[in-house]
Amino acid sequence: MFRYSYTAIVKVDIVDSDNNIISQSDVSFVCDYQPNVKNTSIDVAGSSTPISYQLYIPKSCDLVFDIGKDIICNDSKGSIALVVPYKFGRIIYVKG
Repeated sequence: MFRYSYTAIVKVDIVDSDNNIISQSDVSFVCDYQPNVKNTSIDVAGSSTPISYQLYIPKSCDLVFDIGKDIICNDSKGSIALVVPYKFGRIIYVKG
């Protein structure tokens, strides 16, 4: 069981009634930060992508994590490379 002792920040798009992006807002959420995957690579759409860290997100978090969105956790900045569901929530792989 993960403790979700870190807080991360992701930019969320604010859209109008026509689904046009009108602004972005920083939204924080709890997660478990795993920097030990640094310098490993994952296969994303047939390409090898180097990973800086991964985050475990609990099921209680209802945010939508889009590939390519900027994300910050524990002063580590990156962008979302892959989101994988698992039984306790989601795993987000972040490239730097």
